Amino acid sequence: MEIQKKPMNKYGLALLSSLSESYTLLPFMIFSSLLSGEAATVNFFVPVVILYSIERACIIGLRGFGEINNPYRIMRDGLIMALMGAVLMISSVIFKPLLMFSALLVGVGLAPLRAMFIPLYSSLIEKDPTLKKGKSMGMVIYLLIMTLVLTVGKTGPGRVIVPIFFLIYIAAILFIVLRLDGDELFKGRKAFDSKKKSPAFFVFGILALLSLLILRQYQMSGVSVLMWMTPFAVIIFFAIEIYRRRGYKDYSFQAYWAGGMKSFIMLYSLVYNTTIGNTSIAMLVYLALAISSFASDIVRGMMKRHLSGNAISNVSLFASAILAFLLTIPSEIVTIIGIILCSTFANILIAEVGDNYMKDERYVKEERALVKIRLLTAGSIMEQLVLFFTIYILGETGIHQNLLEPYVSKTPNLELSFLLRSSGFVCCGILLIVAILIVCVAGKRRKK
Repeated sequence: MEIQKKPMNKYGLALLSSLSESYTLLPFMIFSSLLSGEAATVNFFVPVVILYSIERACIIGLRGFGEINNPYRIMRDGLIMALMGAVLMISSVIFKPLLMFSALLVGVGLAPLRAMFIPLYSSLIEKDPTLKKGKSMGMVIYLLIMTLVLTVGKTGPGRVIVPIFFLIYIAAILFIVLRLDGDELFKGRKAFDSKKKSPAFFVFGILALLSLLILRQYQMSGVSVLMWMTPFAVIIFFAIEIYRRRGYKDYSFQAYWAGGMKSFIMLYSLVYNTTIGNTSIAMLVYLALAISSFASDIVRGMMKRHLSGNAISNVSLFASAILAFLLTIPSEIVTIIGIILCSTFANILIAEVGDNYMKDERYVKEERALVKIRLLTAGSIMEQLVLFFTIYILGETGIHQNLLEPYVSKTPNLELSFLLRSSGFVCCGILLIVAILIVCVAGKRRKK
């Protein structure tokens, strides 16, 4: 039976908006909680590795199919795949290996969600400006969902309730999307313009996938034999970028940096606090990130009253870079405050970058959000290569021990605190230096 098409209302948009905010953290948290009881077996971490790696690789490789023509169709088909993955997630209670297929479907299905939501949202707002309220409501729903999953996710009943909730959540959003005549918003066009394929993005996607598989396997298992490949991944990335001779804008560099900063905040906080035994703080990292998403809209609005666009970007860049050092201070309260503040300013920078890309005439309107998110993702991967290679080197040269062994085995070791804080300090220093270079380069470019 065909679903009757109806206009999107603010409540439907709020639900869709909440998923566009939580599409990376929420599935990762759910899969992690499902596997927490199997932590002693490395193979059971495979679904988490697949989910994280495939989601980011897909967003980079997506453009290889052609120029984006119809974000609605890509979002709709992705949600169908994610729903199938949610069904397999629940079915894994009967047959555990189904979790791997579930992670694959959820990862691929949700990968383009944020990039496709932004142009869809813009088209809806153009037709009905009153829908803007839906996005604000979506932030509240996002915060409530993250709190719910954190509260009950790792309890016995929660491991059953949360997957069922995730299934209902995805199904409800898919129903809302199917009721919307999204094709009409984009003139019934195909999802991609296949005449404008760009195979180079498939190469980037494969490189991202291989890099992330190595990094996630190292993080989850402590197996470090492949870590010496990470510098080569960085070199290959830069070599391909130089070969392509991209016309970078100031905000392109900011996008790379912001993606790296967001990745550093989450991964370093989780690894450090879990390793030294602050498991309660490690779980609050997710909630702190959710709060920062809510706070960034408020702080950005205040900044807009007093600063210009370039000034907002520069202030956010430096504020986030400096506040990141708070994460290396051995204090639980300071850590949480640092995560919230640092992530808040990183989110503001991302929003400013997004506004610039939405006005970038080099790309069609339907593709501008994808370009931004692709650069954020690439920056995230580059930062992870640096972070985990730094952790690996400091462990091998400092105490001839893998610093991630306590993290993997869930056996806290306070003696590693100094070395892990040193690795965080090194990465913060690199991020600060790069931030200074970005501002200097941007200033010179504007003077020309």
